Amino acid sequence: MDFSTIFTSSVFMDFGKGFVFVIISILIIGLAKFLADRRTKEFDDDAHIDDGNLAVGLRRAGLYLGIAIALSATIGGESRGFLSDIITLTADGLLILICLFSCRYINDKVMLGHINNDQECMKGNSAVGTVEACMYIATGFVINGSLSGLSNSLIEGILSTIIFFILGQFVLLVFGYLYEVITPFNVRDEIEENNLAAGLGLGGILIAMGIILRGSIEGPFTGWITDIANFGMYALYGIIMLLIFRVIIDRILLPTTKLAVEIREDKNVAALLVAESAIIAVAIIIAFSM
Repeated sequence: MDFSTIFTSSVFMDFGKGFVFVIISILIIGLAKFLADRRTKEFDDDAHIDDGNLAVGLRRAGLYLGIAIALSATIGGESRGFLSDIITLTADGLLILICLFSCRYINDKVMLGHINNDQECMKGNSAVGTVEACMYIATGFVINGSLSGLSNSLIEGILSTIIFFILGQFVLLVFGYLYEVITPFNVRDEIEENNLAAGLGLGGILIAMGIILRGSIEGPFTGWITDIANFGMYALYGIIMLLIFRVIIDRILLPTTKLAVEIREDKNVAALLVAESAIIAVAIIIAFSM
């Protein structure tokens, strides 16, 4: 058999494996939809989406993207054999769903406090839908980092994912609180009043933090003390850097006004899209520089 035949066989084998992984991933997302539908069975999400409810569409989009971001670590990781990879992908997918649905509960009860996400999204509050979507995506990056690299055992890998998910949620909540503290208006009140710019402001910086946390977690397991200590140091570093660059971006991109004015008074979604894209770009650079 010549080289071209071997190459062709190898390529088609990889295509076949990739197809199976995609099918499993779609089934996991389908399971997420089923569970989300059951959780909100008092109102029909599909009907709201068909009617153009942006809030419901955003929260579902964030959930599906969060799953895909988290799963990509498992799919792109080192192979232990096709059958073992299928089992790992399925197990990781179920673990991801548990984490993301827990994230939704934390977001509803803590991040947005007195706001009832379900009721607000049903009413079409796109600011709430944006924050929930961004929280899913940020958490997806955190889980992605915890699933990257090989663990010594399946149990160790599951424990590592759960522990870093909890730590990641804690950091995201603390960071969200600090963002509210330094913002010269009540962020939650603006979000409850369906100020989409306010939702983008909080949601965008949460995604940025999630990207940095992913960079602090990714890689092979080296020991609980070492990995948790590194996570803590990089999390603190990321918080400081993002808060500093938030001010710098405000001064550079909006030289004639301030983000606070664009959010509270003008409700300028376009300005916030530019500003949050810039802060996420900075987070990507920070994550890859660590």
